[in-house]
Amino acid sequence: MSLTDYRFIVFGTYSGNTLGQIRSLGEKGIKPTVVLVHKNLYRIDKSKYIGEKYDVKDIESGLTLIIEKFGNDPHKPFIFTDRDDIMSLIDRKYDELKDKFHVWNAGGQGKLNPYLSKSQQLKLAAQCGFSVPKTEIVKVGEMPKTLNFPIFTKAVDSLSFWWKGQASVCMDEKELKAVYQIIEAKELVLQDFVDKSDETPIEGISIRGGDDIMLFGQTKNYRMPHDSFGTFRHLEKFDDRDTEAKIKQFIKEIGYTGVFEIELIIDKSGKAWFLEANFRISQPNYSFTLFGANIPYIYARAVLEDRIPVEEIHFTSKRPFNLMYELDDFKYAVMGKRVSLRKWLKDARTSDCYLFYDKKDKRPLYYTLWDKAIYKLLKPFMKKRY
Repeated sequence: MSLTDYRFIVFGTYSGNTLGQIRSLGEKGIKPTVVLVHKNLYRIDKSKYIGEKYDVKDIESGLTLIIEKFGNDPHKPFIFTDRDDIMSLIDRKYDELKDKFHVWNAGGQGKLNPYLSKSQQLKLAAQCGFSVPKTEIVKVGEMPKTLNFPIFTKAVDSLSFWWKGQASVCMDEKELKAVYQIIEAKELVLQDFVDKSDETPIEGISIRGGDDIMLFGQTKNYRMPHDSFGTFRHLEKFDDRDTEAKIKQFIKEIGYTGVFEIELIIDKSGKAWFLEANFRISQPNYSFTLFGANIPYIYARAVLEDRIPVEEIHFTSKRPFNLMYELDDFKYAVMGKRVSLRKWLKDARTSDCYLFYDKKDKRPLYYTLWDKAIYKLLKPFMKKRY
């Protein structure tokens, strides 16, 4: 039986991450059913690889639609996502879903949700041998009791929609108080600030609750804001056996089956520190497809065949293999006056993959740029459309 006989449901947002999953499946002749929340100007719905598309008001109604429309398919559909809140919802509904869909899980209802908490992740990571920054969880408004400035702030969990907005570097009490004024949270994670030279997410899959794990590779950065994610990167195969052993122990302890990402930061001395784990598909997923490992497809085959099909991995020999998040990088690098337009265009030409542009699927970027231009032009004269 071919994987094209199965329905693949990409449940996500109008984002480059969701678009990458659609394209990865599309390159294997699979046109996924797409269920989307938070409509915006990033027109991923123009991808030629989409089969059916449904817009929903929130993730709860999205999951209800999926169950009602596709819960009785003759072959259990796969549900893929790039959102922690959707993974949390799937975990809470696991007993209802497990016999109808292939979903990422930790072996039982409610077992994954504790590990969506950053504090729980850090505790387990330390037990597995990772170096972990000294951490406190405080109520918003409180000063750190054991940490010295500078400190790094981030969300206690990533289930709130604006969790990324809680990440910042604070050099002193004044800056931390300013952060407290603009976030809508009751608690915040404070950590020793690691002066990073790089941040390197590692992509992998796990089946049978961590009995069989494959790590495909990692991304490293050419350009990276000190308090955010890299926007111009390159991909590498993963061959650090010591870190691999720690990751496998971490995933096995959770009993996780699914796609995952482990994020490490590298300090100025070259030491690696555990940052967080994402139990979902992450931003660079399509770049790995072009690099030689179509992670969504490989995972689906692994589930159905009860083995990881290593014969599907064909890494390109091209080095470096560059990835540019073109819209974000232009804003950070050119508009932020960090590089010249000429240098940026040269970097763009050397890139092998982009977040929105793809030579085989051009419409998402073109429609995005067109809609953004029209919106900016008309914004002073109209009510907010998005």
